[in-house]
Amino acid sequence: MTTEEKLDRLTDIVNALPSTVAAHDNQIGALIEIAEKHEKTWQDLQRQWQAYINTLPRQ
Repeated sequence: MTTEEKLDRLTDIVNALPSTVAAHDNQIGALIEIAEKHEKTWQDLQRQWQAYINTLPRQ
């Protein structure tokens, strides 16, 4: 592979980076949404367990 071919290949890779980053941005956004939903579910579950524990007789 000649230097010119290597430069062309490198140029193609660099030109493709913005679209790759944008695609990952969308994935990161989706992961953040999932994490936020998971956090809310986890908090609800903690409240439910605490409410259950509060109904148990104390010794």
